[in-house]
Amino acid sequence: MAGTPSASSSSSSSSPRRRDPYWFMYAAGGLGEMAACVFSHPLDVVKVRCQLKGELSGAKVPAGLANVFRTLSSIARAEGVSHFGRSGLYYGLSASLGRQAVFSTLRHGTYNVARDQRPDMNLLQQIVVAICIGGVSAFVANPCDVTLVRMQADGHWPKGSRRGYSGLFDGLRRTAAEEGIVTLWRGCTPTVLRACLVTAAQLPSYGLAKSWLLSSGHFADSTGTHFLASTCSGLVATVVTCPVDVVKTRIMNMQKSIVGAAIYTSPLDCVWQTVRTEGPLGLYKGFGPTFVRQTPHTILLWMFQEQILRFLRDRRIAEQV
Repeated sequence: MAGTPSASSSSSSSSPRRRDPYWFMYAAGGLGEMAACVFSHPLDVVKVRCQLKGELSGAKVPAGLANVFRTLSSIARAEGVSHFGRSGLYYGLSASLGRQAVFSTLRHGTYNVARDQRPDMNLLQQIVVAICIGGVSAFVANPCDVTLVRMQADGHWPKGSRRGYSGLFDGLRRTAAEEGIVTLWRGCTPTVLRACLVTAAQLPSYGLAKSWLLSSGHFADSTGTHFLASTCSGLVATVVTCPVDVVKTRIMNMQKSIVGAAIYTSPLDCVWQTVRTEGPLGLYKGFGPTFVRQTPHTILLWMFQEQILRFLRDRRIAEQV
């Protein structure tokens, strides 16, 4: 498959160009997301902490952008910034990079292979394909996601209850050894659902927005066009994924050994307990940091992906000259 030429992709121009090998889209998709998460990771940590504030307490929790930056500042002061101190704004970066290397490489690459095989797909068909690909990719990457959430949320627990993983592989090893390998797929249902939604929102919306801008005749295939299309993609993804992201975070983070800690028997139980004690808006806790994180992350991933594709294409042309 890697050597098969590709005629179209969500990141391609409408103008004629040399056909790309399929592996270009897998490489650009994974590397683009990995590069973006280096910048967005601190906001992802803030998002997770905000989603856990006042869990099942019914207490009113501050919201809005002011709370995002207040939480960011609080974590930086109390825990620091570096990944290596087993706390702080960049703690969990290794797990985030590992997750993107698996999840994003699979979803971007496979979606664009599908688009190449069926270039005549309408919007509904594109969404269905994106849902299926996103769900399978998330299932494969779920162990990385469990480790990521636990590392990002570690500062939420009292010091004696923190897991203190040294990195992705330490988290995977200890989770399997201490809680059983099945625990690596804890929270798989909301994770898969979120991935279905985010893939169905991000990928088709970026391709459609970019195609519309290019076909209007007012935009060239340039960085500015990529930025506008990425912004549309990020906004759509943020709105549709926030509730399932809250459920995913809470299920993956729970510790059954701590007396009084929130315990959920299933994703639906998590939804029910959250709505019953915190109200429907409890499912939108962390919306501010989700928006602040998701939109710039989406912009960066598409911008990086476009530049990586351009680099790969230029190298390929140079080698053929």
